[in-house]
Amino acid sequence: MKTTTKLFLLLASILAVSCNSDEYRIRKAAQGYLDATGNYRIDEAMPYATQATREQTLPFIRDIVIPLTDSNYINSNQPATIVINSVHVVCPDTATVDYTKTTPVRILKNTIVMVKEDGKWLVHVPLDVPQAASSEAEDNNIQTDAQ
Repeated sequence: MKTTTKLFLLLASILAVSCNSDEYRIRKAAQGYLDATGNYRIDEAMPYATQATREQTLPFIRDIVIPLTDSNYINSNQPATIVINSVHVVCPDTATVDYTKTTPVRILKNTIVMVKEDGKWLVHVPLDVPQAASSEAEDNNIQTDAQ
């Protein structure tokens, strides 16, 4: 009986440490990503992002969104302070993070998705192409190819 109880306590301790370790890693990655993007330092967000986010979303923000945004707004919207409010591990490789971003201009509450890839927690914010637009583009390509 004593051996079973000790084994149970050992397993419970291991699970608790593992969950706390994951939560710490999730918070650290989310904080790094959100602090960088919230303060318009897009390249600094790259290590905290999934491949899809690094290849699509962050370059889109850096190369299109920021250049089209009024520089006076960008300057007045800094510095941004990020507070991680909560972490929810949805399954062993997916979590959501609720956060608050406070700037001199506004306060924003939002949620981001984190995924675990190769043992590392990363922010996953892929660009989504609406299905209708994607189908229309494919139809146009088919028509072009047929001509």
